[in-house]
Amino acid sequence: MSAVPNSPHLDVRNIFWLLAAMVFVVAPHLLRLPNWVGIFFGVVVGWRAWIAWSALRTPPRMVMWAITIAATVGTFLTYGRIVGREAGTTLLIIMAALKLLEMRSQRDVTLSIYLGFFLVVTNFLFSQTIPLGIYMLACVWIFVATLVGFNHHGRAPTVRERLWPAGALLVQALPLMVAFFILFPRAQGPLWALPHDSRSGQTGLSDSMTPGNIANLIKSDALAFRVRFEEKLPPYQTLYWRGPVLVDFDGATWRMPQFIGQGNFRYAKRERRTQYSVTLEPHNKTWLFALDVPAELPARSNVLSDLQLRAHRVVAERRQYELSSYLGYQYGQDASSASLANALRFDETRNPRTVALGRQWARANPDPRAILQAAGRHFATAGYTYTLEPPMLDRQHPYDDFLFNSRQGFCEHYSGSFALLMRAAGIPARVVTGYQGGEVNPFTQELIVRQADAHAWTEIWVREEGWVRIDPTAAVSPLRVEGGVNAALGPIGVIPSLIAADALGLLSSLRYAWQAMNSQWEAWVVGYNMDRQRQFFTQMGFPAVDWRTLGFWLLVATFAVGGAVTIGLLVRDRPQRREASLVAWDRFCAKLAMAGLERAPHEGPLDFLLRVRDARPELAAEVEDITSRYVQARYGTGASRDELRELLRRVRDFDPA
Repeated sequence: MSAVPNSPHLDVRNIFWLLAAMVFVVAPHLLRLPNWVGIFFGVVVGWRAWIAWSALRTPPRMVMWAITIAATVGTFLTYGRIVGREAGTTLLIIMAALKLLEMRSQRDVTLSIYLGFFLVVTNFLFSQTIPLGIYMLACVWIFVATLVGFNHHGRAPTVRERLWPAGALLVQALPLMVAFFILFPRAQGPLWALPHDSRSGQTGLSDSMTPGNIANLIKSDALAFRVRFEEKLPPYQTLYWRGPVLVDFDGATWRMPQFIGQGNFRYAKRERRTQYSVTLEPHNKTWLFALDVPAELPARSNVLSDLQLRAHRVVAERRQYELSSYLGYQYGQDASSASLANALRFDETRNPRTVALGRQWARANPDPRAILQAAGRHFATAGYTYTLEPPMLDRQHPYDDFLFNSRQGFCEHYSGSFALLMRAAGIPARVVTGYQGGEVNPFTQELIVRQADAHAWTEIWVREEGWVRIDPTAAVSPLRVEGGVNAALGPIGVIPSLIAADALGLLSSLRYAWQAMNSQWEAWVVGYNMDRQRQFFTQMGFPAVDWRTLGFWLLVATFAVGGAVTIGLLVRDRPQRREASLVAWDRFCAKLAMAGLERAPHEGPLDFLLRVRDARPELAAEVEDITSRYVQARYGTGASRDELRELLRRVRDFDPA
């Protein structure tokens, strides 16, 4: 490639600023997108930097078209589409990089910077945390500074000459940004509502359970949901957050049935009702979590016959809902014979020793309570260990291997084996998965439920009592149910271990404070939807607002903020008020000019005095007095207010004609 003449718009330092801004804004995406996207972006940016440094021509259009088509095909092969969150962001990054490569004019530069602003927005489609918000604000600052540099004439601006005016522009824009955020009419749903691609993975429970999968989930410290109770927190051992209910069993894996009928809230016993609100993190499934058992339906949801709460749509973004639950209850006495028969099925050819043990208890005493007592004694006295690292089990007979050989397991081992024992004994049983317990934040009094609180328990059906919750894990490790997984097993993960090692509790306080700040951020910034907007205006004394009212106040706020910024700039840039001595001297010179003695531009006060004295000797004394007073005030030690007034009076009385 041959060299091209230098352009004032495409100065190498300006281009490097733009490339650096692009690298900053794309960097968070490189952690979540395929590796080839990062490699492609790095190669293109490096290529453009080399072109700018060596003053070479940009690639021919045929080469650019070939790269564009190849990158588009690569995006389609990776995602199976070119639209959607991940695919669309990948395509935008690719096109922004190629636009950098083909920059030839100031118009291309401006378009590249605008593409950078769009890339800032795409980061919020993946995350809306406080650190990311601060980072993206810094990226916007760098882009504006880059735009300032490209529009700077003359010498190349310094770093301060780029950043200072860019920062001033952002500060001036902040009030208008806040006004638009608060007043702009909201559609239903959160601010950054965008469906996740089906390929995007989510951390959380699934619709099946095999020994070991919940134990792996426990190792995650990710947030599952937050709960705020209207009254005091219920006892810890009652905090069972109901999720997927697993009935179908093939000898190793428990699964949700393919069809579950619609349910209702008919309870034979309803006691200890508690009201609360849940802020659920996205998990890309439809189930909602509630305390056993729910007393009402949240908005846009339905209940199934096994009391699962299901959202009408996949929970692909953070969702808040309010509901209440009964902590004392009885339900399911009228369960259908078909559902009970389904809760008794198991594969007779698998786990024969477990099946034989359950049938042995039933032969000894067919009363369900006696069978439960026998099972409780077995789990409490047979030497079982509660652990996150159980040994591998036999694939054909996993529960036989667990109950009679390893005797080391986690909640899914105990709940799954207990349910099989009950079915073998003729008692309908099913496995319920969800979360148990949580951690109270002392700053906000919110209950923080993490993936580490994932749990599985069992429900059995007893005549005249209905479905009864039985947690066999409590027989092996009571601390798990009474204090949580960390109380039973010790700190799990790096962060909990560091917090546990901090004797002063500083790390724990910092973590709670950060969680409290995040809670407010997510409630009033990320989750500022139609309901939050209505709540805000109600608190401000405007109970009824519609889009017309919001539009009117948005228009008023726009003019008010724009007018305030304009007035501030006018005041800042207003001409400096001239000094009184200079005003008097200009008037004095103007009178002499009218008399034919005009002062030359290069002529100082004393030189002008000499010339006036030679030309008009009769004015010498008066001219010398005024000149000396002016020189003293302007160039000497200064003059008092009375002396300046005297100078102005003498100039006013001076008449050279």
